[in-house]
Amino acid sequence: MALRTAALAAGEIRSLALRGFLPALLFHTVVLGLSPGATVSRLSRLRTANGAPVALEQAAIPTRFLPEPAAVTGSVREELRRRGFSPFRALQRLTAVRLTAEQAAQLCVPEGVAALSGERRIMLEDGTPLEFARSQYRGDAHDFIVELNLAGGGRLAEVHR
Repeated sequence: MALRTAALAAGEIRSLALRGFLPALLFHTVVLGLSPGATVSRLSRLRTANGAPVALEQAAIPTRFLPEPAAVTGSVREELRRRGFSPFRALQRLTAVRLTAEQAAQLCVPEGVAALSGERRIMLEDGTPLEFARSQYRGDAHDFIVELNLAGGGRLAEVHR
């Protein structure tokens, strides 16, 4: 499946990041398959396109894959590949939400404006969890296009609420 957004297609994407090394939250131990007491590299990014903020992202990566998050100056995925950990498969869920006051302020839009909230899990080829991320995408700046390739025996799942 290929996924791209209009914001990515429209121009250059830049990330402003806060990077840190912290104990994994209980939630991270579950979604990343970690032992209690494990540590993760946490990254918070404000993504911009052509100078305008378009998305917020909070990611957690086990420190065995990314032990020095503060040293990453470019693409996190490229750094993971350089270290021998190539992302192979991802599962992302998108849900319509309204932005909180804090999120809206960071994205320069009014509080309560519609947005897309995403949760993404990235795995290595052997299925080992590599990254968990939560994102909030400005609704007026993103247009998601999804290509589904089911020829390889994949499944398409739809959830109705």
